[in-house]
Amino acid sequence: MVNNTGIKYGGRQKGTPNKSTARLIEAFTELLEDNMGKVQELFDKVAEKNPQKALELLLKLSEFAIPKLRAIEVNNEPEDKHTSLNINIIDTGVPFASCEADVVD
Repeated sequence: MVNNTGIKYGGRQKGTPNKSTARLIEAFTELLEDNMGKVQELFDKVAEKNPQKALELLLKLSEFAIPKLRAIEVNNEPEDKHTSLNINIIDTGVPFASCEADVVD
């Protein structure tokens, strides 16, 4: 039976990481940590012969440590462009000041 309601039933909740992917990332991170000295030696050899290639490698490896940023659109326009203001005048029985001298007494 096909679900045409648009409501998700079963499966992972939104935002829950995939277990296989999490294990793969953990294993790769452990591999890099255990071989940091070798990675540094290899990086230094590449940098001596081809600095541009070394920078490319550094950028590719940085994606594992620093997540990529996505551009987001900021909308500064208010959703409701029309604002209403209601003013109610209530008679308090106090007369208005007719000049500055009436206010400053």
